Amino acid sequence: MIQHTANKPITELFASENQGHYYIPKYQREYIWSKLNWESLFDDVDESQGGHFLGSIICINTQTDSLKAPILELVDGQQRMTTISLFYLAIYHYLSKNLPLDNEEQKYKLFGLRQKIVLENKKPRVIPSHSAGNFHDYNWMFYEVFRDAVNKPLEKPKFLGLRRMSKAFDYFFDRLNEEVGEGNPIFNYNKAQQLLSKLNSATIVKIDVSNHSDAFTLFETLNNRGVPLSAVDLIKNKLLGKLEKEHPNSIDINFERWSKVVNNLTDEYSVQERFLRQFYNAFKVDSGIEVKRAPKATKSNLIRIYEELINRDADGILQKLEECSSIYNLNIEYEQGENSKNLIYSLRNLENVNAADAYMLLMFLEKSFNISEEQEIELIDLLCKYFIRRNVTDFPGTRNLTNYFIEIISEISNHDHYDFNRVKEVILRVGKPADDELFASKLMGDIYEENVGAVRFVLSSIELSETQTDEIYTNFYFRDKKKFVWTVEHILPQGENIPSFWVDMIADGNEIDARNIRSEFVHKLGNLTLTGHNSQLSNMSFEKKQNRTKDGKYIGFKNGLWLNQNLKDATKWNKDSIIKRTKMLTEKALKLFKF
Repeated sequence: MIQHTANKPITELFASENQGHYYIPKYQREYIWSKLNWESLFDDVDESQGGHFLGSIICINTQTDSLKAPILELVDGQQRMTTISLFYLAIYHYLSKNLPLDNEEQKYKLFGLRQKIVLENKKPRVIPSHSAGNFHDYNWMFYEVFRDAVNKPLEKPKFLGLRRMSKAFDYFFDRLNEEVGEGNPIFNYNKAQQLLSKLNSATIVKIDVSNHSDAFTLFETLNNRGVPLSAVDLIKNKLLGKLEKEHPNSIDINFERWSKVVNNLTDEYSVQERFLRQFYNAFKVDSGIEVKRAPKATKSNLIRIYEELINRDADGILQKLEECSSIYNLNIEYEQGENSKNLIYSLRNLENVNAADAYMLLMFLEKSFNISEEQEIELIDLLCKYFIRRNVTDFPGTRNLTNYFIEIISEISNHDHYDFNRVKEVILRVGKPADDELFASKLMGDIYEENVGAVRFVLSSIELSETQTDEIYTNFYFRDKKKFVWTVEHILPQGENIPSFWVDMIADGNEIDARNIRSEFVHKLGNLTLTGHNSQLSNMSFEKKQNRTKDGKYIGFKNGLWLNQNLKDATKWNKDSIIKRTKMLTEKALKLFKF
């Protein structure tokens, strides 16, 4: 497994007489070390007496010609080696700018440092991965410091300063130029040389292995001093290592296959992990996938489950993940591809109602049966009704929800064909949705305090049920710079300091009564509406909220929404108004979300 292991000083790993270089393969994640890591590395080296231990790296020599310099693939240690290279680069930049005039000895030392960073062929000794612009960012900083070492001018990458590679270099360079008070630098040329000597003498355990299979086995446990590997990373490494052992030299092909799976799941780690859990929970009805003592995939047992699945049939499990991630992608990235408007609207509702477990059921049904788009829309609309009731009532409880859907899938797996009514019967029987009585009581309560997200979904759904046509559709979940454009607006303001004009309207000038009414009714459904201009309505009087305009257009209660039809011309707003409107909206919601 291990060809050679040695605890080597950094200066030897970057030795000028050694023209080998280190490169980070494309299956590695991007550079993710942060200020905490940079600070710890700088301080540990600076405060040491030399010989500080910096962890381990795992390398595979991919150079087949023994007479040529090694080409070392960094299977583990890319964060560490990339950061050390940036540290060297920053020290060189500092020393070159502060080099004593006509000091040949110092020029020679500086040239020695240069040879640690730049090879004879004028290429960097460490070649970062291409992920997240790392390769181009590093090359630009290398070019900035060693203009003479680059054969042709480079173009500065866009948004360079916002990414970590550039920030790491800037951090080290800024630390070397740090001052204690104005004009009193912490470092000078000699102290920077001392820091360089300490970095040179710091050590790393270099582990050489012969193949990727052995490397991945070690990689699972040797990640000291780095950013801890996620469950998704560990599963990927286990899978690629197993496949490489079974099919030597397949690493690139299998990494591309894995990349397609991950790309189908967006860049969000939470979505990737959720998919892996839901894949197992949905398909463990297959004895080839079920793992003993794992009735449900959770965050704590996810790695154990996939280790067993990979050991059983690595290629088979990857193929299933490829197929199911494609199905999953169509449901979570619904605006891509050729979905009809109606399917996009339905899938958007599913996303907005936070129906995570619904994706598990959809994935299973779409993989197991031939379902038309019309049937899919019918099913999604049912699931939206189920989940809005759950979100408003908190029933069934979160602890039971996934278990119910696993049970639903288990029962449906015995069906020999897709039948919506049979599926609906199972969902309503096994899923135990909230009944109308509980749903209505929660809708009549302080719903805004309980779940503002549910309020948005209920109000927007009621509005669209009254106004949506083939030509007219408003996306009440549209975001501008990650903020919702449409927000929930309290008609009677929710602030405890009630303006005098509101005291007069809701309590005939009695401030104590006004406070009691505000406390009891301000968060009722009837006191809530939707607006795209929340900040411009705020604590205004009822009349001003009705007639508020911007650029000649009504932005208050005369903005054209159906929700505001009984508000735009009302002459007063009080407790009775809120009670009446709450009952009306509750009846609308019960009708809209009935099974």
